[in-house]
Amino acid sequence: MNIIEFLYKNKTHLGYTEQNNPDLIHVLQTADKFCDILRKCCEKNDDIVETLRSFSSKPFVLNAIDEPLIWLVPGVLEELTAVHVFGFGYTHKNRILNNLQPPSPEQFYKGNGSTLFAHNARIVMPKDIQSVGEEAELVAVYFIGKKGEPIFIGYAMGNDLSDPLMRRMDAKQFAASKLRPSAIGAELCLGALPSIFKGCVSIQRNGKTVWSADYNTGTSQLLYNMEVIMRFFVEMAVPLAGNLYYVFLGADKHSFEDNFRIKSEDIVCINSESCVFPLSNQVIML
Repeated sequence: MNIIEFLYKNKTHLGYTEQNNPDLIHVLQTADKFCDILRKCCEKNDDIVETLRSFSSKPFVLNAIDEPLIWLVPGVLEELTAVHVFGFGYTHKNRILNNLQPPSPEQFYKGNGSTLFAHNARIVMPKDIQSVGEEAELVAVYFIGKKGEPIFIGYAMGNDLSDPLMRRMDAKQFAASKLRPSAIGAELCLGALPSIFKGCVSIQRNGKTVWSADYNTGTSQLLYNMEVIMRFFVEMAVPLAGNLYYVFLGADKHSFEDNFRIKSEDIVCINSESCVFPLSNQVIML
């Protein structure tokens, strides 16, 4: 089940998508947000998908709406300080250098929930940036239980924006180059992390595609298994009970490696075979 949340006519809606019918959203008949349902399920050890399916639903036809809807970051808590964005770099098999696998992935922190942006949102970059690089990634989402244990919720499509020129000029600035906003796709997929998660990422400028590439990620494409990654995550994040964590798992390619430079007002668009909706954001550089 791929759940989504959006605002329409100043009202929040929670629903799920249908892969073979992209113009239709099944809106659940509940006043609760996903984060409320999530907390209740984790407290009672209830199955989230079964709980969601217990609600009746009504069809929401996208081509029949008379006002634009506003996408929300799926699953995000209202208390943005209780939401955290972490990540790992150089995790893919194509990142092996000189046939040597690094003993551990690069780790980084991007910020709290205020640094997360939804599909179609404009993202304003910090004034001190030297460059902007997109990274199409798989994002694992965890809620932290009462005893501090990470509870896997699902996964989403993400764009880990960073400053690749800063990183290229000084490798020690890797973590600092990641202190940039990030974007999360409209859908939170409630299921196990996929072994293959692929699609296309493109950059639009003045209505034209100026760069594009296919990406291929997923657990089978990583240098490290998720048990190893989670061990490093727990050591790095020291997870807090009741908090939500979005964990970026690394990209296999990005436009900066092709000597392409993103400019202000460019639109980065990422799609995936696993999701109905793309992740599209305009980047603003001050």
